[in-house]
Amino acid sequence: MTAFRQTGPTTATATLGITTDGTGPVSITVSWFTGDTAGQPGTADGASQTFERSGATQYTLSVDHTFQNLGCYWTVQATTTPAAADGGASQQLLTRRCDLR
Repeated sequence: MTAFRQTGPTTATATLGITTDGTGPVSITVSWFTGDTAGQPGTADGASQTFERSGATQYTLSVDHTFQNLGCYWTVQATTTPAAADGGASQQLLTRRCDLR
């Protein structure tokens, strides 16, 4: 996961960098979550999105999402098939609409 940023009151963009050890097909699944606790993914927000890539060893993927549920924290998780050696990646951000004191 190279970047995850809020782009609007209910929208965000995640940018993923994927490096493979061959040019065979790879499937990337991106899942979104909302919650109120830092460090926890929270509740799934909408359906996961799956993208198929092949023919290269490096890919950059930008994915947009409109959040349906409220939550101070948004999380994006990415997994691959075949599975990545590190098990995948995730990032979390504190939304601009939340002011924790």
